[in-house]
Amino acid sequence: MPRAIAAWLGTLALILAAASLVFSAAIAPVSSPVIPGGGFWRPLGPAPVLHDPYAGNESGRITALASADGKLYAGAAGGGVWVTATGGRSWRPLTDHVPDMAIGALAIQAKPEVIYAGTGENDDCGDCFFSDGILRSSNGGQTWQLLGQKVFYGHYLSSILLDPSDPKLLFAAGDLGVERSDNGGRTWRLVLGMATTDLVWVPGQPRELLAGVEGIGVEASTDLGRTWRVLKNGLPHKSSRIGRVALAVAPSDPETIYVSMATLSRRCTDCLMGLYVTHDGGRSFRQIPGTPDFLREPDTSPPQAQGDYDQVLAVAPRDPRELFAGGVELLVTRNGGASWTDMTQDFYLHTDQHALLFTAQGLYIGNDGGVYRLTPQSTVQDLNTNLSITEVYPAMAVSPSGNRVLAGFQDNGTAVYNMHTGRWTSLIGGDGAWNAFGAGNPPVLLGEADGSLQRSESSGRHWGSPQPPVGATGVTAFAVNPLRRQVLLAGGRQIFRSTRDGGAWRRVTDLRGGGPVTVISFAPGSASVVYAGWQNGQVALSENAGLTWRVISPSSWTTPCPVAGPGNADSFVTDIVASPTDPYRAFVSVAFGMPQSVPDCPFVFETPAANLSWPSWANIAGNLPGFSVLGLYASGTGLLAATGDGAYWTPSLSAAWRPLGHSLPNVQTTTFAETPAGDLLLGTYGRGVWELAAASRPQRTRQAAR
Repeated sequence: MPRAIAAWLGTLALILAAASLVFSAAIAPVSSPVIPGGGFWRPLGPAPVLHDPYAGNESGRITALASADGKLYAGAAGGGVWVTATGGRSWRPLTDHVPDMAIGALAIQAKPEVIYAGTGENDDCGDCFFSDGILRSSNGGQTWQLLGQKVFYGHYLSSILLDPSDPKLLFAAGDLGVERSDNGGRTWRLVLGMATTDLVWVPGQPRELLAGVEGIGVEASTDLGRTWRVLKNGLPHKSSRIGRVALAVAPSDPETIYVSMATLSRRCTDCLMGLYVTHDGGRSFRQIPGTPDFLREPDTSPPQAQGDYDQVLAVAPRDPRELFAGGVELLVTRNGGASWTDMTQDFYLHTDQHALLFTAQGLYIGNDGGVYRLTPQSTVQDLNTNLSITEVYPAMAVSPSGNRVLAGFQDNGTAVYNMHTGRWTSLIGGDGAWNAFGAGNPPVLLGEADGSLQRSESSGRHWGSPQPPVGATGVTAFAVNPLRRQVLLAGGRQIFRSTRDGGAWRRVTDLRGGGPVTVISFAPGSASVVYAGWQNGQVALSENAGLTWRVISPSSWTTPCPVAGPGNADSFVTDIVASPTDPYRAFVSVAFGMPQSVPDCPFVFETPAANLSWPSWANIAGNLPGFSVLGLYASGTGLLAATGDGAYWTPSLSAAWRPLGHSLPNVQTTTFAETPAGDLLLGTYGRGVWELAAASRPQRTRQAAR
């Protein structure tokens, strides 16, 4: 399923600022900082999720592909750069400890092996992390240098082009326009100051560039970007409300150029405006009639589309009439558009296409499910083997026995992890998020897909959808009562309660916030104390298991953060936890601003007495790095925080926050869970789930959370 719908506002609010350190020296892969007794994180995957009924084995969102010297490189939305020298049979990560693992563009120079990776994904999505600059490696990914921080910081990149005749000349395109560097990326100069969604060379014309420009269409340069002109004849005028633009030039006939455009029309925003072709190098274009709308989500009414999120074109190397058009689906025509085949439906391919790359081995496809290959024999293979780039949404759940873990993933549904076999198996398709184990033996499974509550009484073999009456908002959070597991609470814009394992629901409050509920959290060891948070920063408390509620948050969260909006208008409650020994000692994490759009400050607010009429709150974020805090966990060892720069812990409010454990990639972290044996699980947004063994955890202190 596609990435963002209205029901997902609350969930996407949990996935905020990407890793963004101002860093310019060479970066060698090293372990994370050490804490006493910290131990080592162990990856649990998925690598990949097995047996999705629609797309085979799947890993996570791929945004860029490149190849050189027999190697294939893949850039992941949150999981960094990976390389395979075996055609996808095995992969290894190259960037686990660079400042920013959100990749938007790749370019490779074969000899010597120089890699450019543009950070910041220019796909206009709620979980698109912003850029820190361009990563450059001159030794095949062993060490890295971050370039252009002052130019690209806070922006999003769609393309990097290298001049094959001049290794020091390169171009980078994205929301800020087209930048040119004449010295290998050390300095940059803006040559086209308009948001650019695609940038390509014209084969055989070493000085000619084409740029797909939002609001304009196609700009062409014949002098290496010094000057530009708009291509007009046969293309829509800029008054036509042009959205994202994708380009492809036929390698065997550079006079043949294809252009696809999304429309910003209110009738169907981000639907296909048209597919156009020229056979005279751009002097005149014509629209290809009858092109299916590959940007539109199937079977949606009113129509929904995502041409701003996934739109990519590629022409076969030897036939200018063979064009692949990727959006939600992947279509192919082998006769210049007279007829089309849907590769997604006919060839067992994951939806949401972001990258297409032809090599001698066939067509490589990067989408929300990972990397796939269309062979010369027209079969599709998934190449996700050990590719561990899954983006984990809150919230994970561990079975009462500790043998299974449920987790939800961006566009890869809900999967179950078997602690004995070490395998993740797909259970529910779509965008998976909140999960829980209910009562019973075996326990009822509860999951969420695209804002729809899912329930299984058969260990995941069969699912139903007994929906609370939440209206258009969908289910944005739910929680199981820890002492009465058949009692559940679910949130949309209001809160609903079930006493039958989610089989039937009733509304328990008309309490409303400024948007959907983003978190519901029972106090550990309490059957009656429960907290809820909303998208506008509101926090409420119930002392009778969710039957009645009252607001306990301040009228506005006090913050000196320079990017925060006024009051609570731009704040999201990302998590709420209570002390395991005091149900009224509560901790709330809040994020300000829209997800990923700007850097943020860390906010963890604490109240020692949530049951007072007017609780007092204090920000205890202290020395946490400058990212939103997305997840919290309170235990006997202290308070833990999941941030855009790894996981941290503090043994008491008077102590500094410290990095938690060794060897965790420098990845966005989102959510915690704990097994009955005390092992800690951590969800990341780009490198799957990691485990820290109980014996490695920080030791209990007398100052631990009360």
